[in-house]
Amino acid sequence: MDSLHWHASMDREAYADPFLARVDAIADAARAGRWRDVFAALDTQPSDGAMFHPNVWRIGGDSGFTPLHQAAWHGASVEVVRELVRRGAWRTLRAADGLDAAGIARERGHEELVPELQSPGPASDLRFSVLDGHLMGLIEARVRPALGIKLRYPQAAVVHEAGTIWYPVPGMYGGFVFKAIPEGVEAESWIRVVGGSGQRHVISRNGCHLVEEGFV
Repeated sequence: MDSLHWHASMDREAYADPFLARVDAIADAARAGRWRDVFAALDTQPSDGAMFHPNVWRIGGDSGFTPLHQAAWHGASVEVVRELVRRGAWRTLRAADGLDAAGIARERGHEELVPELQSPGPASDLRFSVLDGHLMGLIEARVRPALGIKLRYPQAAVVHEAGTIWYPVPGMYGGFVFKAIPEGVEAESWIRVVGGSGQRHVISRNGCHLVEEGFV
């Protein structure tokens, strides 16, 4: 797993037990404010060689909190927050309540953390909320009605912070790659077991437009 991986499914049945155990360990440690354990779990090399990044949340959980959200909630040290950000934690990622980490810190009275958690881009800009709706519509059009899994949809602000995000969908035998472009987001999607299934869309405030298909 690389630092650009977004876990699409919210159904625990879609993931292998070793993966769930490791994500749960990270989530448990972050919820308890045990930051050494969080970093130790992130640094542990699994047998399959997959590396973890801090942008993980408890699969099937209600909050959608990553370790960075938990750090903001607890009022962790500036050093902890900086280390999570150094490891690639997404500051623009909104939890289930709609708040990013900076918003959580403000709400909890941890003003000293806000400058560290401040989103590098205008995450509250209206264009991102519009883009999010178009992203969700594209994903739904590509995976339904074949798949009935519950999904956590990508956020355009995070795509712009990360540059590129890989969004594999369990059961789709493929998925999406989202890339930041000046007008919004470029999306490539495919289903590996279906020849010529590749599609490329450009998503802007004006909508979602198919610009290429038939590859893969």
